[in-house]
Amino acid sequence: MKFPSNDIISLLDERLEFNVAESTNKDLILKEIWDDEFSKALMNLKLDYGTSQGNKPLREKIGEKLKVTSNQIAITNGSAFGIFLAMLCLCEKNDEVLTVQPNFPPTMDLIESLGFKRVLVKLSFEEEYRMDIDRLFSQVTDKTKLIILVSPLNPTGTIHTKTEIVEISERLNNQYPNCKLLIDETYREATYGDNDVIPTCAGLRDNIITVSSLSKCHGTPGLRIGWLYSSDEQFIQQVGIAKMNTVISNSVLDEFVALQVLKKEDEIFKSRRIHSIAGLELTKKWVEQNKEFISWIEPKAGALCCIKLKEDKFDKDHIEAFYSSCKAMGIQIANGEWFGESRRYFRLGFGYLEIEKLSITLNKLSEVLRKE
Repeated sequence: MKFPSNDIISLLDERLEFNVAESTNKDLILKEIWDDEFSKALMNLKLDYGTSQGNKPLREKIGEKLKVTSNQIAITNGSAFGIFLAMLCLCEKNDEVLTVQPNFPPTMDLIESLGFKRVLVKLSFEEEYRMDIDRLFSQVTDKTKLIILVSPLNPTGTIHTKTEIVEISERLNNQYPNCKLLIDETYREATYGDNDVIPTCAGLRDNIITVSSLSKCHGTPGLRIGWLYSSDEQFIQQVGIAKMNTVISNSVLDEFVALQVLKKEDEIFKSRRIHSIAGLELTKKWVEQNKEFISWIEPKAGALCCIKLKEDKFDKDHIEAFYSSCKAMGIQIANGEWFGESRRYFRLGFGYLEIEKLSITLNKLSEVLRKE
């Protein structure tokens, strides 16, 4: 097994001052969820092994959110590990895994690294990253064991509608009953202001698996807590066995804090959704002010969006100069190559920085655009 190199690793290892590469809501600080009851329980927490399926009260709390039972939930090390476990448990050598491009790099890179055949369905900026279901099924074969869709999509914040998901699920049941549909819902709850939360696909159809995590919407990527849902409890048990054979269990400390995060979820979401809508409105104004140089697709959810450098203003040399100037000015952006797009596109996160700093960063980006 060998994983390809991808510069997205710089998000972990290189932190520039003006970071609009991150796609999380602003980081949660422990004092936001701290209270006396939590403090007393934490002091008495026994640091033993966790369970293969994960902390039961945590699974029950997630089950309440999704309106499913705790036996249909496995706690994972982030949603990325949930996707890893799903592939590992569902696919054999020479099987095919189909997903979309652009996408979170590990989702695409895991497939071939685990020894399966990767099939990519290209979504385009010009079509606002909408899914053509007939095009999708033109690439499904009897060897396709798993289809992975992301809604809202990283790096664009666009969504697949419930109608689309149901149609895909029903066509799979009728034509390819051995193929499962996995929906990555990592950004689902990262909405803006009073906007309605996008409904989960958990419980929608028996051939649908979902994954999500506390990383993006709750602003706690350092906890490394996610979950995988399936109505097939035997599959969930198999996931627990695979988890035991790879990482043994999750950290009981992470699971303990994660439960407290979910108990305080309403407060956490309220502040972050206010913050995100302020960031989104600021980004809208910035796009309008620079429409001579850039275009975008407004996101439906997630504190992120996709920006395109216009062809008549940016040839190949100007694109490279743009990225060089950004780095020189301490601006960290996520270039499209990370996600299987070209460098003409970049992901811009508007929920991570404080609003004042986001405003400064966008002004600096305007300088770069006009200079190049």
